[in-house]
Amino acid sequence: MSNIDQISEQNLDPPASLSTDGTIGIREGSLYVSNPDEDGAYAVLIPLPPLRWWLNGVEVQTASPVRTADKIEWERVSEPLYEIQVSPDRMQAAIRVFSETEYAWKLQDAPPAASLSPTAAADFERVVRRLEIAEIMSEIGKLGIRKNLNVSAVVQALQEAQGSWVTFAVGEAPIPGEDAVLELFFEEKIENAFEEAGGSLDYRNHLRIPSVQIGEPLAKLRRAKHGSAGCDVYGEPIAPPPVREIEVRARQHVEMQEDDLFVAAKAGRPCVTGDSLCYLDISDAYVVAGDVDLKTGHIIFSGDVSIQGNVTDNMIVESLGNVYVSGGVYHSMITAAGSIIVQGSTISSRLYSGSFGLSFNRLFHLSGQLKDEIAMLVHAARLLQAETSRRGQVARYGQIVLLLLKTKFKNIQNNIRELLQVLITVQRGTGSSSNEFADTLNLMLSPVQMIESLEESQLLRLQADLGREHAFVNDMQQNDSHIELSRCQTSTIKSNGDITIHREGVLQSDLYATGSIRFNHPSSVCRGSCLESEEDILARTVGSAGGAPCILRAKHSIYVYRMFEGKISIDGLNRDILSPMQDYTFGHRDSAAAAYG
Repeated sequence: MSNIDQISEQNLDPPASLSTDGTIGIREGSLYVSNPDEDGAYAVLIPLPPLRWWLNGVEVQTASPVRTADKIEWERVSEPLYEIQVSPDRMQAAIRVFSETEYAWKLQDAPPAASLSPTAAADFERVVRRLEIAEIMSEIGKLGIRKNLNVSAVVQALQEAQGSWVTFAVGEAPIPGEDAVLELFFEEKIENAFEEAGGSLDYRNHLRIPSVQIGEPLAKLRRAKHGSAGCDVYGEPIAPPPVREIEVRARQHVEMQEDDLFVAAKAGRPCVTGDSLCYLDISDAYVVAGDVDLKTGHIIFSGDVSIQGNVTDNMIVESLGNVYVSGGVYHSMITAAGSIIVQGSTISSRLYSGSFGLSFNRLFHLSGQLKDEIAMLVHAARLLQAETSRRGQVARYGQIVLLLLKTKFKNIQNNIRELLQVLITVQRGTGSSSNEFADTLNLMLSPVQMIESLEESQLLRLQADLGREHAFVNDMQQNDSHIELSRCQTSTIKSNGDITIHREGVLQSDLYATGSIRFNHPSSVCRGSCLESEEDILARTVGSAGGAPCILRAKHSIYVYRMFEGKISIDGLNRDILSPMQDYTFGHRDSAAAAYG
């Protein structure tokens, strides 16, 4: 405590009045207390910040009576002469100096009264200490601030002592690197698939499918450049932001040259799949000159499929590339790892692109399912073989596997038969499946050969081959897959990207897109349908007077030029539309409506 006043009777300075109450006052910086006469009241000390008071060693928090015999002590908490602050990101340290001299404090005079709230002022004649540069630098050292110190700035702040912040240390920001970029020299999307001539679609024009010739450059990989580390004012290192790496693998028909340049080794449609692990390839094209019907059979192909006619009733088209249909699709199913474009009508059909296309791709599904089933079969055969040996019995490995196939794994042979049919049908531009793979599959269907020659090593190779087949199909999935239609009715459309309706619209159909759903033609309609988008929906006329209502769901926004009746859902928030609405955007108002001008 910086100040102590011992009060006694000799300190008394009685007031001129005849009051019998005690008094408390301050004269020349000293506190004076007088006791009351007879039944008078004692003087009251009222503590107020920033002064702290102690009465007989006990701190006074509230108004308290005082006597001449009391030991009264007081203290004013010293204000700091300076303050040092480090920014939240630890990249700057600054100081502000309020004063270079600390003075003592003295009580301000006050006349005797029944109660008193004392105040104090600086006593400029009594210097407690002077702030030196050495003290500040010592504190900076204790705080651990050591990077890029500017001592001159500290001296300047001390000399000015104006309470303004002065930066005296700065860190070194890390230098960010550059992400890897795969620069493509070809367009990924099909351009001008739908052209009008005289107000109607011109089917004589071919789709403008990107194509390259042998030796033509496809892409160049610009590898990531790593940044350099920085440090904060404490000297601690700060790592630069991580960069995005890209690994590019050239498939059979793509050649990697020096300087990470990729060129075409054959003519065809260039395609890229994957994200951080990219595959460059030249996709073969399987062209059907007319319709896909009973004469052609189902189409299963590892590249693009171009159909110059219709896909007729109950046919299946499976592609690991894109599918182009110049005519219509009727009561059929099309699955594609890439995009699907249908220039005619889609009636009572199912179209799946991207990841949805893989989900319904039989080669993908069967190879994955059989891989897992063969793994369980191998494990079960080992257990049964161990049990047979424990009993002292002798059985061939093929006998054990055959027994399991007839009891616990009855589906394996049926799946193998279906997979063989798919492998016979599929035409793969990268080369057909190995003879050994097909031979092992056929062996699993022959009980006699299985008993005589099947070994565990063959099953393990079969499991590995199935895994490679499954991975090959999975790698063909294209990130930027989409579906483009003229019109569809009573169909299911699922796209791992956008869905675009170019002409009349949709009727009694279910559409789902991980991207946007867009109706491009001014007269496009949506009636009796359910549309769901993970992004936006841009529609023209939705529903009709007295017709079946529509359901539109989107994550971000839904724009309708005209809507009669239905339900709108934006990110889980639902709204029933009971009366016609015109030119309205539901949800976040962004550039969606601007697309229509």
